[in-house]
Amino acid sequence: MIKKQLIAIVKDAIKMAASDIHFTQGQKEDVLIQLRAGNMMLPRSHIDRLTYEKMLAYIRFNASMDLAHPMQPQSGGLVIQEGDDVLSCRVSILPTAKFQSLVLRIINIKMGKSLEEIPLFQSNVPLLKTMAEIEAGLILIGGPTSSGKTTTAYAMIDYLKHDLGKSVITIEDPIEYQQPDIVQMQVNESAGMNYEVGIKEILRHDPDIIVVGEIRDQTTAQNAIRAALTGHLVISTIHSKDNLGTIHRMMDLGTSIGDLSQALVGLVNQRLIPVDEDKLALFEICFGESLENLVEQLIEGQVFSLSYTTIDEEFLKWEATKK
Repeated sequence: MIKKQLIAIVKDAIKMAASDIHFTQGQKEDVLIQLRAGNMMLPRSHIDRLTYEKMLAYIRFNASMDLAHPMQPQSGGLVIQEGDDVLSCRVSILPTAKFQSLVLRIINIKMGKSLEEIPLFQSNVPLLKTMAEIEAGLILIGGPTSSGKTTTAYAMIDYLKHDLGKSVITIEDPIEYQQPDIVQMQVNESAGMNYEVGIKEILRHDPDIIVVGEIRDQTTAQNAIRAALTGHLVISTIHSKDNLGTIHRMMDLGTSIGDLSQALVGLVNQRLIPVDEDKLALFEICFGESLENLVEQLIEGQVFSLSYTTIDEEFLKWEATKK
């Protein structure tokens, strides 16, 4: 019964092209379910508190969360099988004084794309491929929430794997896109498998490419830098508003501009825009001489000019195509 209700909620969200499902405390003794579609939060329905508690227990168990400490913030991955359908979600549970808030991020496994299918402007495709062909260093793919960062990262992985014949190992929290032909490691803090331990073990496993799911904290940032300096290509995602913001974000996480100048080989920032019934990406791409120029200006203490196409310029180009 609980599984069927959860499946119905997730399927409704997919039909409405929602990216997230929010479960929040209602006005009475019930729980409000809202769907995030773009910048809008759309109310779906209410469920009673007992049903919600059972749903939380089901999600915790099936997402392999820590059942012994339910009042701690937790995240994980949930996969629900219904016949031939596979529904996949990223789970975040945030306890408050009187309520445990739940957010499910929908992961549409069938929506994986190639590098050719993602950009609005096809001139970005060879730039992304050239960046992926760099032998060693750190590539950071930035953007706000729901900007398609993970989809781009996996499109790059697909290109590296199938076109260039590279060995790819990922460490993620949680694993978002299940890939049968690469090695994917799941972070499990309670079992001692964190990013630091995972990356150390990955380096012993003969990878060409290391993928770090997302840089969220100082430890992950430092370990991504270290891995990039070992002669491997490291790809990761990060929340930032533009490429310059990505560098400042890494510095806020304790990475020096000196280490970044040694490790960074490429920066990508993106936004999704509606095109017909699809969403395509606008890109800000910086590598090679453009990246060297940017880092030199940061070392000197002030950025005077950017020698690459910015997100704002991509937006202007898009606006021009609509006239």
